[in-house]
Amino acid sequence: MKSKLRIFVVGVVAAVAATTAMVPADAVTQPQFAYGGSAGGTQITAIGTTISSSATAQSTVFAMQPGQDTNKVLTVNAAPLATAGVITTDVTGTAQDDGFKVVSHARAADLSLLNGLIKVQAIDTTSTASSSHGSPAAGDTNSQFLGLIINGTKYPVDIAKNTGITIPGIASVAINWSRTAIDGGSVVTMGGGLAITLLGQLGSAAAGATIIVNPTYSVVEPSNPNNPNAPSLGGGAFGAYAESHVGDAVKAETGRLAYFAVPIAGTNGNTLNNHLAAANVGSLFNLGALDSDVYGVSTASYAKVTASNKIANVNVFQQFLFGGLIQATALGSTSQVEMVDNNFTMGGTFQFVNLRIAGQQIPIDVAPNTTIHVANLGTVTINERKSVAVPGFVHGYQVTGLHIVLDTAGYGLPVGADVELAVSQALVWR
Repeated sequence: MKSKLRIFVVGVVAAVAATTAMVPADAVTQPQFAYGGSAGGTQITAIGTTISSSATAQSTVFAMQPGQDTNKVLTVNAAPLATAGVITTDVTGTAQDDGFKVVSHARAADLSLLNGLIKVQAIDTTSTASSSHGSPAAGDTNSQFLGLIINGTKYPVDIAKNTGITIPGIASVAINWSRTAIDGGSVVTMGGGLAITLLGQLGSAAAGATIIVNPTYSVVEPSNPNNPNAPSLGGGAFGAYAESHVGDAVKAETGRLAYFAVPIAGTNGNTLNNHLAAANVGSLFNLGALDSDVYGVSTASYAKVTASNKIANVNVFQQFLFGGLIQATALGSTSQVEMVDNNFTMGGTFQFVNLRIAGQQIPIDVAPNTTIHVANLGTVTINERKSVAVPGFVHGYQVTGLHIVLDTAGYGLPVGADVELAVSQALVWR
């Protein structure tokens, strides 16, 4: 059975060598609460443009211990839908009694949206959530604006949450979009400075395309609200991602396409799916359907997480990347972690059909972490696998189908840019 749910956040943890581990029962200390937070600059969903099912300049933390992540992008250019100057994001989780407080924050400057119908000097958005046994769950998301002009009308710094306006025949706009839900010790809050939906075609983007500026998200909840003795789950999958840095700032980024993450308490026996019909990002990607599936169950004595991604043909015969230097009919990866009475097994697989790199046919039994160099492109790692685990705390495994690092500028990316395809990660927190 497949269901569709709103995307959750995925964690990043340190890597160690072991792929199978046993944790003594007396070494397990299950935290009382878990938290997650994400913040981004622009999130656009529109076939034929810069497509992203996550956000540019994204900062993300998912953990059961204090943590922080920051990011910065120099510019975003997805004209005519959106252009932006500097975007900064940060997520910080701090201990609060036996629980946590998480603050997810984004600031975007020098924005021009919908061919200049919406202009703003800066938008600042913050989502804050907190919960512990010593204090009730609380959460809120709010945005402030500097120099906001929509279709010739000027707006103040502080605008009421969820203020809705319409640009006739062009778009509906939610200003200071905010949603918060509290259930017992669980709290989730999310929102954005602007949430825009096209009412008609604009450039190559069809009606229904969406733009969110400063999407932020914060959640705190018991580590496993359904069973306090069961481990929490994590991980996720996405189809494609590209980014490049200049110093400590991101110069270019696609966002993680068709991204889906594993909910903390699992999926209630269902396989959850995020589907993207196609992705065409300039000279970089021309992909068919992308599907990310996640599954998780968790009890005191048994837990299992499976995350997978598939990139398949829809309207074309083959996938073409980098002008045809890399071609495949289909790519996919799967990662899995399973716990039986505190005994853990971890592993993953990489699947593909008709994979060719620089004209070379890749054998179906290609070894994990096989690396080749492609002239006028860079280094390609095939079937990249690694443990992402912290002994006594979290067990995890990750598979990246193809990981390309450019040593030649091209395709809109500089030397040193990273491109990842068919990525999956599975985590069990114990």
